[in-house]
Order: sequence, then structure tokens, then C-alpha cells
Amino acid sequence: MNDALDWFWGVLQGDFNEDASLSQTVVGSIITAIPILDQLADIRDVIANLHQLSKDSGDKWKWIALAITLIGLIPVLGSLLKGVFKSLVKFLKQGGKYADEALETILAIIRGAGKGDPVKWLKSLPMDQYAKNAVKRFDEITQKIILGISDVRHRWLTRKLLGDNVKRLELVEQQIAKLRGMGQAKIPEVMRFLKSELDKLLERAKPAKLDGATDTANTLAHSAKPLLRLDYEVAVKRRVGGKVQSMRAAGKSEEEIAKAANAERRALGKEFKDKTDPELREVIYKRNQALYGDPLGPKYEDLKRGYVIHPKTRERVNVGKGLPKTDAQIIEGAQNAGGDDMPWDLIMEFYRQKKTGDPAKAAKLLREIDAIVNRAKK
Repeated sequence: MNDALDWFWGVLQGDFNEDASLSQTVVGSIITAIPILDQLADIRDVIANLHQLSKDSGDKWKWIALAITLIGLIPVLGSLLKGVFKSLVKFLKQGGKYADEALETILAIIRGAGKGDPVKWLKSLPMDQYAKNAVKRFDEITQKIILGISDVRHRWLTRKLLGDNVKRLELVEQQIAKLRGMGQAKIPEVMRFLKSELDKLLERAKPAKLDGATDTANTLAHSAKPLLRLDYEVAVKRRVGGKVQSMRAAGKSEEEIAKAANAERRALGKEFKDKTDPELREVIYKRNQALYGDPLGPKYEDLKRGYVIHPKTRERVNVGKGLPKTDAQIIEGAQNAGGDDMPWDLIMEFYRQKKTGDPAKAAKLLREIDAIVNRAKK
């Protein structure tokens, strides 16, 4: 059975299988030409899930992976919800670690889609309806595959070309039919599990504090920053924090950890600033240059001294408060995204005006942001 499944998976991979045998090429060409399977290329993820489930139909995580794939097929919202549940599953597979980071990532996904209060929106998801739709879609897809296999198996030319591989097709057809029946109960079960775990995670969210108009992403306490910024804050905690933990577990010295954490933080800053609007990036670079003597923030050596020597004037420029930092302080600082002095409400509005195509308003907002951020540095 496993050999048959692996062989058939090679068939359905199509162009993604660079080592397809002649028999796989023949069957693949016939199957994708059948009218009822004309969209097979669009559902290869479902086929991949079937391939995994065929080897272990009792694995809950494999059924969850299938359910998430089917959620991704929901019109309009599919990709959004798929991102939410993939983030949730990653959190669950880590044994419930990094709950706050997982929550912030999920809220950021919904925030970026402009769904208003992300907690309220996620809690109101009609998962029972999604489950019904997912079961129906799964039933349709698997039925089409079974009919397609049956059609191929009974063609005289195919049987002559494939020889013993016809038996493989019959085994695969039987296994997919079995999984099709199991899916009727398994898919709703795992989707209820996902919604339950999502609701538990959402309980950690701080209540939204409304200020002004309601039901808009910008009036919510947990929706007051651009998606890119939120992604950066999560990345700082995860990547820098993860590096610190792994190095400590490996017995590295505080100096080694401090240098690595500072370097990782600067690399992250460069990565995300490269994705930032160029005009806004210049404002941020100016701020960092004035505060730290470097557009990407302070280097390890500068933090240890408490100052940096200006490359042109050769004057001493204090870093932060001008006090030397210990390795422990540098490690802690590297795991803090900072940015508390940034006017995020104006930056959100700046991005909106850029998106709606009002350059005059966007330029005015940029001047206001620059005045606030760099006022004390001029």
C-alpha cells in the first residue's frame, strides 16, 4: 500500500516531480485531462494531505493539516484563516510556549486585513459552518479523484501501458475512499479543536480600549501599530530571545551572548527597515543616527562604552543616557523592540494616505512624524 501511495503521489505532483517515471507521466496526463478533474492543480495541497493520512490515518495533526488546507479553500477569507490556524498549530506543537508571541502574530494577521477588533472577529468565527463546507469540499475532491482513478483503471490502453501499476491504482482508490468516509467525522472534530484552542489563546488578549470611533482597527489598543511593526516586535522576541536561550543552554559566556544578541537585533532592524516605506525609513534612520550614532542602532562596543565617536566630526555622542552598559543589560535591551517614542497613530494614518493615493496628506503627515520623532535631536 505504501509503495502504491508513494507512486500515486508522484503522479499527482505533476510538474513538481522531476523524476516522474513513464507510467506516472502517462497516468498524470490522462487524469488531468479528465473534465471533472480540471482543477486538480489547484488542490495539490489536499492531495499532499491525503498522501500523509494514507500512511497514518490516526494522526490527529495530519487531520488538522487537512482541515487547514480545506479552510484555505474558503472564498475570500481562506488565505487569512489559513494563516491564523497555521500560527496556532505552530504554537500548539511547541507545547504551548511563546503564547504571547503566538497571540500577537495571530492578531497582527487579522489587523492587517482590516477586520476591526481582531479578538471579537476571531471569537465570532462560524466554525460549524466552516466545518460543514470543509466536509462538503473534501467529499467533492475525493470523489473526483476516485472517479478519475476508476476511469483511468478501466481504459484498455492504460491497462496495457501500466501493467502491474493498475493494481496500484486500485489500492489507492480504495484507500482514498476509506479516508473520504473517515473525514465526515474527523474534519469537524479537529476544527472544533482548533476553535477551542484559539479561544483559549484569545483569553490572553488585553481588553480593547476604544477611543473615538468604534469598530476600526486604529481605535483599538491592540491594533494601534502597522502590521510590519508588529511582525518586527514578534521577530525580536522570537529570534533574539531564541538565540539568547539557545546560547545560554550551550554554556556560552555573557559577553558572547551579548555580542550575538546585539548583532541579531541589528540584522533584524536592517531586514525590516528594508521593507519600510522609503520616506518613513529616512525619518527612522535620522532618529537612530541622532540617538545612537548609527542608522541601525547601537553596536555592542558603543553600548559597552556608553558613547560613539561621530565618524565626521569626531565628537563624542552619547548612546542612550551615555552610561556604559553591562553584558546583561545589552542582552536584555536586544530583546526589547523599543520604539516607544514613535507616533504610531500618525504612522498608521500615513500608510493609509499613501495607500489611498493622497500624496499631499501623506507628505504633511510625514513632516509631523519627523517633527515629533526628531524634535529633541535637532
